[in-house]
Amino acid sequence: SSADSRSPPISIIYDEIDAHVGGRAAVTMAKLLADQSRSNRSSQDAAASSPSGNQIIAITHSASLAAISDRHIVVERGVNRMSSSLPIRTYIVDGSSRRK
Repeated sequence: SSADSRSPPISIIYDEIDAHVGGRAAVTMAKLLADQSRSNRSSQDAAASSPSGNQIIAITHSASLAAISDRHIVVERGVNRMSSSLPIRTYIVDGSSRRK
């Protein structure tokens, strides 16, 4: 069966993989990461309505890399001069907000 010919999905975390990369190279890198997330599918899965793939998490400052992702989560570190701990805010960015 097709389920037997498929490897289980994997998760990969890249931390600032785009350091010192910009322009077309950053866009190419983003496309390669997107391809990598889908690389686990068999040929039968590619035609199926519920595709499976790998989970790629890329921690980046690159708008090009973030914009091509399926889900864009922003993590912001705040400033609190009165405490040794820093507030952290996370939110999902959708639509045209992803291009800012």
